[in-house]
Amino acid sequence: MTRRIEEIAAGLAPARPGVPFTLPLRLHVVGVGGTAATAAALHAAALGVQVTGYDRELSPGTAQLLTAAGVKISPEGDLDPVRSSDLVAISKAITSTLPDHPQLQAARAAGLPLISLQQVIADAAATRGGPLLGVAGTHGKTTSTGWLLAAMRASGRDPSAFVGGPLPEGEGSPAGAPVHLGSEPGFIVEADEYGGNFDPYAADGALILNADWDHPDVFADRAAVVRAFADWATPVLGRGPVVVNVADLGGFEVAAVLRQCGGENLITYALRARGGAAEGPDANAEVTAELVEAGGGRVALRNLTLSAKASSIAPAAAGLVGADLSLGLLGVHNAANALGVAIFAASSGGNAEGIRSSLANFPGVGRRMEVRYDRGGVTILDDYGHHPTAIDATISTVRLRYPGRPLVLAIEPLTYHRTAALLTPIARSCAAADRVLVADIFAVRDTDLSIASAAGLAAAIAEFGVPAEAPGSIEATADRIANLALADAVVLVMGGGRSTELATRLARTLGSR
Repeated sequence: MTRRIEEIAAGLAPARPGVPFTLPLRLHVVGVGGTAATAAALHAAALGVQVTGYDRELSPGTAQLLTAAGVKISPEGDLDPVRSSDLVAISKAITSTLPDHPQLQAARAAGLPLISLQQVIADAAATRGGPLLGVAGTHGKTTSTGWLLAAMRASGRDPSAFVGGPLPEGEGSPAGAPVHLGSEPGFIVEADEYGGNFDPYAADGALILNADWDHPDVFADRAAVVRAFADWATPVLGRGPVVVNVADLGGFEVAAVLRQCGGENLITYALRARGGAAEGPDANAEVTAELVEAGGGRVALRNLTLSAKASSIAPAAAGLVGADLSLGLLGVHNAANALGVAIFAASSGGNAEGIRSSLANFPGVGRRMEVRYDRGGVTILDDYGHHPTAIDATISTVRLRYPGRPLVLAIEPLTYHRTAALLTPIARSCAAADRVLVADIFAVRDTDLSIASAAGLAAAIAEFGVPAEAPGSIEATADRIANLALADAVVLVMGGGRSTELATRLARTLGSR
């Protein structure tokens, strides 16, 4: 099932460290509606690049963001914007499945360079200048990248950023955008491990939250994921801090590799249970903090400890020792993320007061347990999670936040290859709900649509004793839920494709009654 990066990125120039844009420059973005593509277009446009783009289907919100930034959107059959550009950037979702897409053929025929979206973002960071800070991990990197941005800005800094989700008011440029356009040098980037996406990010500092098996089309197992993270982070050690969560088994394994490469700039961290030792495989982390669970899914950090090395690399963290650090986000998983963000910010120019304030006040990014409807005894939550680990963490937190209420899970599986490879773990995680509705699988980078199905996942969930069905499309699934008896129910909508439209449609239907 696994494919080489060269197959997935067919025709794209090899990744390289970012270099500043040379103006004038005309950039065309194919697949401009994706989050990274939108971010690439917005950052390039803000730096004076003339940007055009194409996508088969753009959401109204994304179209508005791009148009407001001066990005001109062309229809599929219009190849003039391609031919008149100097450079073409394209999503790997297209190169991996449609290597002969007409816009790609036009670019090749014109002899134009083809680069990844991440290369555009790396070049934008180089144009801005200043340190490049990367946030990586299989889970939690979007929230943590946004949280790091908030911590730096609360500390009086104002770097630019790319975050893989909608940023809140005061952080996004504008609110809802996946970018922040800062007023000073420096750049924060969500560093995605898929298919070499983070390879252009020659970071000056890195945070690694965890390393779990995902993206089975490129990683055969967790060991392959660990190797990818370690390969990316190793050169970072020579430039600045690398902060790794060793309470996570994959993170522990990454840290073990990094120590062999010279660990002077490595900071390991771990949560510890109240009154106990650090959790996870490494009981000797250089930073630890006590997890405090305050009920209703609320969490806090207490009794932060620092090794001498951690104090030297992250001096601002000394101001957090002895403080009770309340967190604005729910869930134990976010407590681990918060500790990593705090130490990374403290090692990268943040100050203790700004870090403390952001931990307590950051509202999160969009589509992470986002409340979309809360009336008449029914609550609808919209969440991006689609991997078993993310489903487990989210359902656990929802149960704590809404105790005793029936939980209906509506999930849109993300990719056929992930659903096929992780069928039983996904089914087991979904079965923690009281009822499950599985929408049609959202295909991304899939070359075989026969290896899994929504009905197959629903059947696997039902084997765990939980009622499950597969109504069909996003629209059909929303309408099916709207006709259920939902008294006092929490409806958790999860998925990384069009599932947010399911939440919107369901909220609109219930609100009209």
